[in-house]
Amino acid sequence: MINSDDRKLVGQSVYEQLRSDIVTGALSPGEKLKLNSLRLRYSASVNTLRETLMRLVSDGFVLFVDQKGFTVKPVSTADLRELLELRQMLELSGVQKSMENKTGHMEWKSALISAHFRLSCVEKLMLEDEGSHVQAWEKADRDFHVTMVSHCGSQQLIRYHASVIELYMRYQVLALHRRPFRGKASMEEHQTLLKHLIDDDMEQVLFILDSHIQKGLTLPDPVMAQLKGSASA
Repeated sequence: MINSDDRKLVGQSVYEQLRSDIVTGALSPGEKLKLNSLRLRYSASVNTLRETLMRLVSDGFVLFVDQKGFTVKPVSTADLRELLELRQMLELSGVQKSMENKTGHMEWKSALISAHFRLSCVEKLMLEDEGSHVQAWEKADRDFHVTMVSHCGSQQLIRYHASVIELYMRYQVLALHRRPFRGKASMEEHQTLLKHLIDDDMEQVLFILDSHIQKGLTLPDPVMAQLKGSASA
């Protein structure tokens, strides 16, 4: 008999697999998520899948409509623009507050250095083989930016920022199917950000970070067209 702890582990594993497949496009935008098909694909019970899908609905990756069931949330330029604006607002404010918060400042900078080291290692791997390392890159990139706002002193800001950047990163990962990884340019931006964060140069941090985030909106029109096209396929 499976105990409650085992069920939680199974549920978390299924959640991570489903989320990863949505973010990477293995489950396409707009694709219907039928419980019987998912049960075979993820070797999970219908109850576990239903709970997992409702969690993904709450997280913004899945849509649920009565009588129609679950679908992967479609993509759109309007949605990407909204996510970018929210990310800008939350991340710039969170970084500024983190830099102003002098309590535990050294520990925060140590965490930044550690998060950046992991990211830089994965970025180098991405230059060699995008397909094999995209999941690790998405997490490392997200973790570095989450760490940047983690010292702001506002749990609500941290929570909302983490949610927005997860949804935002989905667009960046899906775009890799249609355009190459930004590679060295992105690596240099992250390295420069870290330097100015460590040097307490808030003006430069906010300027570079704002530009860095804005570049996420510049997906070529063919990319957005094909992403949206995959939703109606």
